[in-house]
Amino acid sequence: MAGATVAGVVAYAGALGALCWISLLLRAARHIGTVPRIKDQPSDLPGPAWPSLAVVFAARDEEAGVERAVRSLLAQDYPDLRVVAVDDRSTDRTGALLDTLAVADSRLRVIHICTLPAGWLGKTHALQVGAEAADAEWLLFTDADVIFSPGSLRRAVGLAVRQQHTDLLVVAPDMVTETFAERVFLAFFLLLLAINSPPWLVTDRRSKAAVGAGAFDLVRAGAFRSVGGFERIALSVDDDLRLGQVLKFAGYHVVLAMGQDEVFVRWHVGLGGMIRGLEKNFFAALDFRPGQAVLVGLFLAWVGVLPWLGLVVGPWWTRLVCAGGIGAVALSLSQARGQNGMAWYHGLFLPVGAVALMIALYRSTWLTYRRGGVRWRGHLYPLPVLRDHVRRRNAWLREVWLSTR
Repeated sequence: MAGATVAGVVAYAGALGALCWISLLLRAARHIGTVPRIKDQPSDLPGPAWPSLAVVFAARDEEAGVERAVRSLLAQDYPDLRVVAVDDRSTDRTGALLDTLAVADSRLRVIHICTLPAGWLGKTHALQVGAEAADAEWLLFTDADVIFSPGSLRRAVGLAVRQQHTDLLVVAPDMVTETFAERVFLAFFLLLLAINSPPWLVTDRRSKAAVGAGAFDLVRAGAFRSVGGFERIALSVDDDLRLGQVLKFAGYHVVLAMGQDEVFVRWHVGLGGMIRGLEKNFFAALDFRPGQAVLVGLFLAWVGVLPWLGLVVGPWWTRLVCAGGIGAVALSLSQARGQNGMAWYHGLFLPVGAVALMIALYRSTWLTYRRGGVRWRGHLYPLPVLRDHVRRRNAWLREVWLSTR
């Protein structure tokens, strides 16, 4: 009797989780084609001259990939391009490699940072320093391992300029994946982001849905400086997302585009690498609230595992709904059109990604408490300090959201 009760609960809960995926697909179907792709944009700009552009990135111990990434930037044919590389206390050959590249190309400026001031994360401080040294109309914040296809900067800036009121263009990079497990994990992770911040709501000023991408945040310099740059998010571990949130809440217009075949990054290597790669920012994205972590973990199980269990338990109609939900996942992934190496059939194995993401969440939470904070790039940021920053940042966000409505 107890077994039948458990099976019934699983069946009904699984059907409800499946309805979540069906709802996402139906809502997305109404907005097909509204998220542009950089590869589809023309590389010319009729009318005014190209605005000046400064690419800013922070690098700490990135000798393995920084040279290739910088060369892909310097190979761009953008007419008024500067690159500001901030060597943030590297202990390897990163700084020397950047200096050598700067000697060969005057468009590259290298800034070396030796100390980290109180109240800042290393990355946000380095990016702030780089932005202050960049004299350009547009600023592109990226990472030290991102590869840009030829002409991608022209196409991206052209899109931002043609969509007149754009203040921040966020380009979702094409994440290089090599294994089946990586793609299944990434598929579930990105679908969850779509549930949390539907792409079609990012441009809606009435919605709080916000996005950011460490690989490609192209922001109008005036808008960036009007919100104080990174000062409001100086201790935000998830700085890319928070930059998008700050700008949108302050009333600026955010546009999301896809970077398939244009902007590449190898996020993390292997399923284990992806789990470890979220240890510093998964719990941080929940504002370090343990209750929220529990609820999110339950949600991951509800939408990522129960619909698949519901296929084998319960009455016929719940099984049919669960099958429909899994089909909706597959159809949603097919809309990615190959970006990140994902295909529709990765959705059939989504419970693997769900379990791995649950492990990543609770591992991030546990490590944060065990260490008493977030350890990043050899530095420990105490949990009480981070929580105080979150409270102040969120209070400011609430205030500015209300003031701009």
